[in-house]
Amino acid sequence: MSQQRDIADMIAEQGPMGALTATIDGSSPLGPASDWSPSLVSTVRLMLSSRAEIVLFWGPDYCALYNEAYAPTIGDKHPRVLGRPAREGWAELWDDLGPLLQSVRDTGETFHAKDRPFYIERDGGRGEEVFFDISYSPVFELDGSIGGVLCIVSETTVRVLAEREARADRNRLWALARDPFLIADSEGIWLSASPAWTDILGWSQEELIGRTSEWMEHPDDVKRTRGEVQDLADGHPTIRFENRFRTKRGDYRIFSWTAVPEGDLIYCVARDVTRHRADAQALAETEAALRQAQKMETLGQLTGGVAHDFNNLLQIVTGNLDLLQRALPDDQPRLRRAADNAMAGAERAAILTQRLLAFSRRQPLAPDRVDPNRLIAGMSDLLHRTLGEMIEVETVQSPRVWPVEIDVNQMENALLNLAVNARDAMPQGGKLTIEVANTHLDSHYAATEQEITPGQYVLICVSDTGMGMDADTLSHAIEPFFTTKDVGRGTGLGLSMVYGFVKQSGGHVRVYSETGHGTTVKIYLPRYHGLLPVAEEIVQAPPPPPPCPQAGQEVILVCEDDENVRAYSVEVLRDLGYRVIEAGDGPTALAALDAAAEPIDLLFTDVVLPGGMTGADIARAAKAKQPGLRVLFTTGYARNAIIHHGRLDPGVELLTKPFTYRALGEKIRDMLDRVESPAQ
Repeated sequence: MSQQRDIADMIAEQGPMGALTATIDGSSPLGPASDWSPSLVSTVRLMLSSRAEIVLFWGPDYCALYNEAYAPTIGDKHPRVLGRPAREGWAELWDDLGPLLQSVRDTGETFHAKDRPFYIERDGGRGEEVFFDISYSPVFELDGSIGGVLCIVSETTVRVLAEREARADRNRLWALARDPFLIADSEGIWLSASPAWTDILGWSQEELIGRTSEWMEHPDDVKRTRGEVQDLADGHPTIRFENRFRTKRGDYRIFSWTAVPEGDLIYCVARDVTRHRADAQALAETEAALRQAQKMETLGQLTGGVAHDFNNLLQIVTGNLDLLQRALPDDQPRLRRAADNAMAGAERAAILTQRLLAFSRRQPLAPDRVDPNRLIAGMSDLLHRTLGEMIEVETVQSPRVWPVEIDVNQMENALLNLAVNARDAMPQGGKLTIEVANTHLDSHYAATEQEITPGQYVLICVSDTGMGMDADTLSHAIEPFFTTKDVGRGTGLGLSMVYGFVKQSGGHVRVYSETGHGTTVKIYLPRYHGLLPVAEEIVQAPPPPPPCPQAGQEVILVCEDDENVRAYSVEVLRDLGYRVIEAGDGPTALAALDAAAEPIDLLFTDVVLPGGMTGADIARAAKAKQPGLRVLFTTGYARNAIIHHGRLDPGVELLTKPFTYRALGEKIRDMLDRVESPAQ
């Protein structure tokens, strides 16, 4: 003990370097270091002169020396270890320190320990926890042998405590933050994750930490995320991307990421944008539906205007062809055949025009209350005959289906058009199914479609097993003149006519199709909330041949602005024996009514007229002058003057253009012979 106190006193007076010198000179109580080579002495002198870091040296006999920086750090251990064998100076640590020192001397390899904690007393006995980075390195002699072990100690207490405080601050921030954070290494392995991840995904911290996120990523996103992590590891300053994580419930959440590399770590903040993306998708779908509705409305206005003018032209063509057919002698078969062919072409053009009017929702409808089950049951035989033996037709009715109020003839035409389209999509044969069912369209569905009112509807579903349509074709399917059929096999107006008719009836059409998996057209018709009339058993009988129009002597006032159409109408009526007064506009017609020598029996007027007066205006003014006057309207384009919400006003008689000689004659005669009720 006295020897150790002498060494302590020497260190206190001369410092470690003095103690080393005395030892080498032989004046130290340790005695001369005769087994220390000059090179080892020089090396130790240099090491112990360091004041920047703590340096310890264990010589060949494991006796310890250290530099000046050791004393203020280690404190009370300073006088007890200097010059003493390591087994005595660090007795409480020898079980760990001894094998370590021996391993360094045996292997010649450096051992490094990072942030090792120690509890020491300094500043008058105040105990505290300190941290060190410690490196144990061999000290080589000139001959390559190992003369001792050098220990360089760097105190990291300030850094460790700062990191600990930063981590505590981060945890407090994460606890308060709504968006999830994480820290990952350069391989993408999660090292730390905020509690928000558990709140959002349901996975525990133990399930998240220590591995990459690939196990819970959407399979389509794994490759992209892996590439983003690699970019960050390669030094890219900032990465922003999106991916999807599977929750513990099994659904996926969408996250928008901002990731920044710092050293070997990647700091990431994510934002759950699932609801935002869903809202954006819904908005995009709504905007697309609005654009589609606006496009269809524009097309409807265009086709309606074209149909009006075209019907006037067709009236001139078909009317004069009709007169020509009636005038041709039977001994002119070639001329009669030419006239017949021309009339057939004109009639086909008239059908196309009517379909354009149906698409533009400008055709006059005569709705009636209908049982949908009876409607499709009544069409079954017609569909079988029309589609042929290669197409299997199945109609599926539902019990207690609600009634609807529609134009039966137009509804039958619509179903027939859909059936023909389905047949053409099944050239090798297939199955057509027509189903009827009650359904309800809620406010959520109505919000994604234009002109749809939430409520109760009757669904008529027409499905086929044909070739189907791809997404691009489907997006144009209801546009007029769009067709996938060969030239000459289709006009492209069948589905657009169905669309316009159903829309005009207050309903909705939705088309579903996929290439190779057929097509389904769903027609939603508003439920009629009244009662159906009592069904009567109808005995089918062969229809009698149509009678020829009867001649008459009544006076008819014809009001038509198109000179050629007016000339044809006047010629037909005069040929039938009527006395005719003609006018080109409303004021002229009313003046002729005032000037007539005898009462006018019937007013035959176009609906659309120049001069600011419609046919309805003329009719009201004429009836005010002559209350018993009968009125027959004609038009090639339905206007709100006599049609509201797609329906003829009550008591209105209409003959649509183009009309034939027979149709005009029969309609006029029927109206003149009919006994009018007091209400009319």
